[in-house]
Amino acid sequence: MNLRRMIYAATSALRTRKGRETATRLTDTAADTARRVSPKHSSKIDEAQQQARKYFDRH
Repeated sequence: MNLRRMIYAATSALRTRKGRETATRLTDTAADTARRVSPKHSSKIDEAQQQARKYFDRH
């Protein structure tokens, strides 16, 4: 599968409720892991997580 097809598939998935829920859950998991690995950067991690949630809610 080439990159263009993967991007199209991901964009299509974000148009569904289940896709947005999955993306949000994965983002939360990634943010929690990043906070455990690098606690001194938690404010930046929180900011990135909020931006991702905003993006998912918009679509």
